[in-house]
Amino acid sequence: MNRSYEKTVLQLALAVATLTAGSASTSAQDTISTTTGRRIRGVEITALTSRAVQYDQDGTAGEVPASQVLEIRWGDAPESYQLGRGSANGGDFDAASDQFAQAAQDTSRAVLKTECEFLAAEALSRAAGSDQGKAQRAADMLGDWLGSNADNFRAPDALMARGRALLGAGSPAQAETTFKTLADDSLAKNWAPIWNVRAKVEQARALMAAENFAGARTAFRSAASAAKAVTGTEYKSEVDSLTAAASVGVGETMIREGNFKDALDYFRELGGRDADLAVKAAAKAGEGQALYLQAQSKGGQEGLRGAQLALAMASVLDPLGGETSAKALYYSGMVLLALGPDRETSTFKQRAFDYFETVVKFYGSTSWAVLAAEELRR
Repeated sequence: MNRSYEKTVLQLALAVATLTAGSASTSAQDTISTTTGRRIRGVEITALTSRAVQYDQDGTAGEVPASQVLEIRWGDAPESYQLGRGSANGGDFDAASDQFAQAAQDTSRAVLKTECEFLAAEALSRAAGSDQGKAQRAADMLGDWLGSNADNFRAPDALMARGRALLGAGSPAQAETTFKTLADDSLAKNWAPIWNVRAKVEQARALMAAENFAGARTAFRSAASAAKAVTGTEYKSEVDSLTAAASVGVGETMIREGNFKDALDYFRELGGRDADLAVKAAAKAGEGQALYLQAQSKGGQEGLRGAQLALAMASVLDPLGGETSAKALYYSGMVLLALGPDRETSTFKQRAFDYFETVVKFYGSTSWAVLAAEELRR
């Protein structure tokens, strides 16, 4: 074989190798962010399971435990996916649902298609609000998705979203069953321990919606106990929030039963001197809620000033800025409307609407945003 020919063959081989390597690196565009602060760039995600996110990086296989995945940035996501993210971040979940559904059609990657199908269904559940028909469609979509993707990375999120959609659709018994499945699966499948607490809180809320108040109190107390078993700094703020929600939930069952005195006694004891700040704030919000609803039940205004003070304190004390703040702001608006022009300034209605708009704008993922939006539409 002459040298010229050997040289040509070698050059061709090097060219092919360079092109192949370039092609591989071009396809490796995804980024995985973890709860530990680590970012894994230049990977191609190959599988999303409920235990791990698997990827390929320069020909080497790797994986991240699902419990440590904070966010995935898809490098080759279609424009419709980016539009969906923008709409969701802006609170327009109807548009987001349509855009994610389009993205599922636009992508050729199986893992991304499955992700977009989930996001479309979840966005629809968030868009439902008090629309029972839309909530039921979202629940059905999520049920179908889970039927095909029971071991997907998004399975816990899908169970949570489906349970909430079923609650919105007026099916608390089905919702309670879904949340129980999430709680059981979180233990059986070794998901992140926070999922068990999230599920138990929602299960208790479903029982309360079904007017099984004794069962709800037991479930709320179980959720608070489960929260104490969750360790890890990445979960601390959420554990504090869920503990507060579970603790306050016990008092909310008393409110739903019309036992306002028992509820007020409970909240005042709960928010005692030694209480955690998040629990103290939540207890004040519960106290304000009970005083407002007690006044409404009597058809008068007695206790509304006390409610106003308790709600203001809840807003000031709340270190988390989530459910407690949203609840305090919503009821602050309702108290203003109840006091009316005789006991407030002429701007009372606008001030109340300012509270509602704040809840919708900054606490859109909470249940209080739905109620606040309804007040704004009146």
